[in-house]
Amino acid sequence: MTSAPITPSRTASPVAAPYAVPRVAPQRRWRPALVWLAVALVAAGGLIAAAVLRKVGTTAEYLAVNSAVEAGSAIDRSDLRTVRITVDPALKPIRASAANEVVGKFAAVGLVSGTLLTRAQLTETAVPKQGEQLVGVSLPQERMPAERVKAGARVLLVVTADDGPVSSQQQPTATPISIKATVVDVRAGAKEGTTLLNVAVPDREGPLIASRAAAGQIVVALTTGS
Repeated sequence: MTSAPITPSRTASPVAAPYAVPRVAPQRRWRPALVWLAVALVAAGGLIAAAVLRKVGTTAEYLAVNSAVEAGSAIDRSDLRTVRITVDPALKPIRASAANEVVGKFAAVGLVSGTLLTRAQLTETAVPKQGEQLVGVSLPQERMPAERVKAGARVLLVVTADDGPVSSQQQPTATPISIKATVVDVRAGAKEGTTLLNVAVPDREGPLIASRAAAGQIVVALTTGS
C-alpha cells in the first residue's frame, strides 16, 4: 500500500492590521467675552423674574363702582365692590379699607359701573346744593365752546331769542339773559351730535333754563377760571 506524498503546508504570514492614529481633540480657546455675556444674561433673567414677582406681590384691593350712580346721588354700600389689581402710580384709587368713609358721600359726577373710584369723584355736599336745581341741557356742537366743557366748569347759560345760532350780523335789541351755572356732569346726548350737560343753577332760574333748553334757546359760554 503506497501513500501519497505529503506536501509540506506553507504557513500564511499574518496580515498587519491598519494602525489607528489617535485623534487629539482640538483645544478650545478661552473667550472671556462670551463668559461675561452668559453671566450678564443670567443676571438679567434673575432681575426680570424678581421684578415680575415684586409686581405680582404688590397687588392690593381697591374700590370700584358696582352700579351706575347719577351725579348728586348719595353712594350706598351696594354701589361699591372690591377689586384686586396692581395700580399705576399715576392713578389715585381709593383703598377697599376706606369703604366706610365713602358710603354716604355724594357723587360729584356720574359714576360708571366697572370703573375705579377716586376721591375726586366724591363730594361732601349734595348736588345740587341747597338753593340750587339740577337741570339737563342738551346742546348741538355749535352752541358750545370749541374747548371741551368738563365737569366742574363754571359757565354762563345765555338765553337766545330764537332756536338757531346767533348771527353776528344781528343787532340785539336788549341785553341777553345770562345765568351762571356749574357743570355737574357731561355725557353724549340722546340725539347724534349733541351733548347733554347737567348744570346746577339757582332755584329761581331752574324753570327758565329748563323751558328755554327744551326750545333750543340756550348757548353755553365758559367763564374765566373754568
